[in-house]
Amino acid sequence: MRRVLHLNLRVDPTQYIPQIRQVPNYDYIHLVRQPKYMVDKTLLNEKVYYLSEIFSKKDYVEKQKISLIHAHHGQLGMLLLPFKEETGLPIVTSIRGRDATLANQPVGYLENMKKLFAEGEQFYPVCNYLAEKIMDWGCPPEKIRVLYGGVDLEHLRYRRPIIGDTQNILSMGRLVEKKGHHILMQAFKKVKEKYPKATLTIVGRGELEEHLRRLAVQLNLGDSFQLLQHLPKEKVREQMARADLFCAASLEASNGDVEGIPNTVKEAMAIGVPVLSTNHAGIPELITHNVDGFLVEENSVAELADGIEFMFENKGLWRTYTYQARKKVQENFDQRKQLIQQSRFYDELLEGVHHGNLQKN
Repeated sequence: MRRVLHLNLRVDPTQYIPQIRQVPNYDYIHLVRQPKYMVDKTLLNEKVYYLSEIFSKKDYVEKQKISLIHAHHGQLGMLLLPFKEETGLPIVTSIRGRDATLANQPVGYLENMKKLFAEGEQFYPVCNYLAEKIMDWGCPPEKIRVLYGGVDLEHLRYRRPIIGDTQNILSMGRLVEKKGHHILMQAFKKVKEKYPKATLTIVGRGELEEHLRRLAVQLNLGDSFQLLQHLPKEKVREQMARADLFCAASLEASNGDVEGIPNTVKEAMAIGVPVLSTNHAGIPELITHNVDGFLVEENSVAELADGIEFMFENKGLWRTYTYQARKKVQENFDQRKQLIQQSRFYDELLEGVHHGNLQKN
């Protein structure tokens, strides 16, 4: 079985662990930059190594019998180029969001990405939107393979939405500007004028936590609003089960940071929670407006509030939306299918490399 050397930003359950550890027909080595990025110790095993402790790249690759290098972020692709240069192994790089923009990037980032585009064999943007971004930067189109992130449908059972007289809104995601939580909270304030019993729950943690707590006080949201930190999966499912509407108010941040396609929206669609989101980045590749969800323009309090009110006023559409949403996720965002696709991309590349080596000889 061929073995792939993977490097991702940190080791925790949110960091696409299946795309490292569950690719069919491929073994793995899970590389971490330094021990401090080993966030979840339950994921530590004998296949985890630290980049900072590798002295001879060539000896390491030979000892571990590595066939391919996979960097799970643009900056990590740059970091692993010396591995390719010393060992001659092919390298593929996943592009997941901010790495396809100049958002908060160091000096020289674009020049280094162009070097990676020139020397790397394949690039796996997580949506067509990001594929177009890196093509604009000069990535050769023939090197691009869009690889959507998948969700585990075996643990996400569909249930038809319960149409009652509650208006419970749920949002999940890191507490950073591009998630648009501040816009959602302001829109919720407007919605409460018409639906005084409505509630909003945001689940996440991040740099804007204190800002959002202060905003909740300024908006006088009181007990109708709660901000919960990261929850275990079973608690997340409880929140999903109680939600009448899932809302992702994603937007382009002031520094240019963007989303790919949020997994939380895929999960909500998979289990039958009606979804409302924005025309941002790759989200329209997941949600077809007024077919399997509802889309509004990003960064608009008024439009988001109107969208929420539309969803509450038209609950008769929910069962159709959620049925179509589950179907969409099954067809295009099933983790099992996406991992098979990832394996096929690896096969295609390695067979091409093998054929090229035979021709040289």
